[in-house]
Amino acid sequence: MTKKAQILTNQFGRRSRFAVSLLVFISSCGVPTSSEFVQISDVNIPFELNATTTTTTSTLPVEPDTKRSGSNSQNAPSEIVNETVDLYFIIANRLVATKIQIVSPATTTQVLAALVAGPPSGDAGSGLRSAIATSLQANIDVTKGIVLIDANNFLLAGLSPIDQRLAIAQLVLTFTSRPGIGQAKFSVNGVSIAVPRGRGDLSKPGDPVSYDDYISLLADRNG
Repeated sequence: MTKKAQILTNQFGRRSRFAVSLLVFISSCGVPTSSEFVQISDVNIPFELNATTTTTTSTLPVEPDTKRSGSNSQNAPSEIVNETVDLYFIIANRLVATKIQIVSPATTTQVLAALVAGPPSGDAGSGLRSAIATSLQANIDVTKGIVLIDANNFLLAGLSPIDQRLAIAQLVLTFTSRPGIGQAKFSVNGVSIAVPRGRGDLSKPGDPVSYDDYISLLADRNG
C-alpha cells in the first residue's frame, strides 16, 4: 500500500469512528419513545439540577408599641379628689353650716348648684330646709374679693320677709366662707338691688354685705 493510500485509509477510519460515536450520542439524547418512566442516574444529572433547595426564614425583632401602651396608661381612670364645702341651711329660722363634698376644685357655679339643690339626704340633712327657690338661676363673678350674684326674678319673689332675710343669709354666708371672698353684692337681671341684713334693715342698692352682717342668724345646731 502506498503512503497516499494509507493516509486515506486512516482518515476514513477516523471519520467512521466519529460517525459511530455521533450516532450513539444522538440516540442517547433523543426523546424516548417508551411511555414508561426511566430513572436517570444521579451521576448524569448536572449539579445545579440535583442541588437541594433550601428556604431560609428570617424573624425580625418586634419593637414594643410604646404609643399603644402609653394610650392604655392614659385611659386608666384617675383618682377623683373632693373638697369640703360649707353650705348654710335653715333650722328653726336659724342658719347652720352643713359640710358636703364637691369635686375639687369647687367652683362658685358648683357651690350655687349644691345650695339650690337643698339640704343633703340622710342624717346630714335631718331637720334642715332652704328658703332659696329651686328655680333660682344666677351668674356669679368674683372680683377683688367681692362675689357678684346676678340672679333671675326668683331670688326673693314670693318669699315672706323672714325667708327673704334667710335666703340672702344662706347665699352670703355660703360664699363668704369660700377662700378669697369677703363680701357679696346682689342684682336681678343686671340691676343692683337692696337686700335685707341679718338685723332686718336693708342695704343700699349695690352696697356689699358681709359674713358679719348675718352672724345674728347663726345657730348652734347642737344647742
